[in-house]
Amino acid sequence: MKGNLTVLGLGAMGSAVAHRLRSAGYHVTVWNRTAAKTRPHTAAGAHAAPTVAAAADAGDLVFVVLLDHATVREHLDPAAAHLRGKVVVNLVTTTPGQARDTAAWAAEHGIAYLDGAVMAVPSMIGTPEARLLYSGDENAYAIARTALEALGTTEYTGTDPGLAALKDMALLSAMDLMLMGYLQAIALMRTAGTTAADTAAEVEAWLAAMLPHGKEIAAIVDGGTYDTGGQSVDFDRHGLASLITASREQGVSAALLEPHQRLLDELAAAGHGDSDWPRIIDRLTVPQ
Repeated sequence: MKGNLTVLGLGAMGSAVAHRLRSAGYHVTVWNRTAAKTRPHTAAGAHAAPTVAAAADAGDLVFVVLLDHATVREHLDPAAAHLRGKVVVNLVTTTPGQARDTAAWAAEHGIAYLDGAVMAVPSMIGTPEARLLYSGDENAYAIARTALEALGTTEYTGTDPGLAALKDMALLSAMDLMLMGYLQAIALMRTAGTTAADTAAEVEAWLAAMLPHGKEIAAIVDGGTYDTGGQSVDFDRHGLASLITASREQGVSAALLEPHQRLLDELAAAGHGDSDWPRIIDRLTVPQ
């Protein structure tokens, strides 16, 4: 056996993590609020602990795969003394602020803390396609790295414990808005009897051609002048107004498009109608 690891939480992701670590040759101790979920793991060779404290005692490296931030703190706080001197890897989806909060708590209790973001579904764990982001204690990352690499492709993003969660949220935001665009297109084309499958195929091909232009948008934002003479705020406003009108004409809600229109209108009202349209990013920054 390579070493003693603990996995707290045996939902779909926690079970995948425990299975993969066990398959990689580690002695794995598992804990779950519902004890019955530990049975398939013990049958496969894992050890089940009756409490979080006992599970923490059994592993030098503790993976946390619970439901959410509140659940993490609910179960880890009482076991803080048992986690002292150990490396804790939190694979629960958290916000950057929540990650920093848990890191501060861990530091107070002498716990080496890594916050993780899993860019994968459970079935991908253990494959190169599973991308896992980590941030926080750099020495903890070095200690845990071999075990982490058993789960998929790893990326250490930096010592700020919130960085992995921040990148996770940023990438998920892009994905969410993109997939919402699929639904808007499907809703429009369904009014003409086109199947969702046919529209999705067309959208995929169209977006594949458009995605490389993201680098051009990034260059405009990094340049910070918004005066390249490209597509302007006013041009984009008129184009988006047509999309909204077309949706309404077809009996389709424009609720997904209207927030974009409002941001462009605000820029124009502030005198930036001639600016490159990516200046919209200024409207996304909320004053602290």
